[in-house]
Amino acid sequence: MFEIAELTPAETHPLRRSLLRDGTASDQVAFDGDDLPNTLHLGVRVQGDLVAISSWMQVRYPDLPEHPAHQLRGMATAAAHRGTGVSAALLAEGVRRCAAAGSTVVWARARVAALGFYERHDFEPRGVEYVDITTGLAHRDIVRFLP
Repeated sequence: MFEIAELTPAETHPLRRSLLRDGTASDQVAFDGDDLPNTLHLGVRVQGDLVAISSWMQVRYPDLPEHPAHQLRGMATAAAHRGTGVSAALLAEGVRRCAAAGSTVVWARARVAALGFYERHDFEPRGVEYVDITTGLAHRDIVRFLP
């Protein structure tokens, strides 16, 4: 079993460092907007250990400015827990909370390696692939429209 809990920004930093910055061009784990009062940080704990994280910031998608939106940032799951359902549950809870807050769009700048996961959860790739200057890795924007 696992538990989804709200986190402080600092609680996300160890997994951001080990999963999102290992081997990348940057070691920056504090994101702009982390400390805003309407930014939500969620995590999954398994037997007390934090194994997955995500951050949700109220930011409109630049190509859809008419839609209230949240940007998903820094989603990461420890390798041993991938494919167990914790990532899907974390994503679903974040999307649910964004919809409850009035957003009609959730979007992210997703690593190309993770596109399949997001597409299985109703996100649509948009635009062209690009290299993120912070990480040096291939990314693509993804968007999910909320009911």
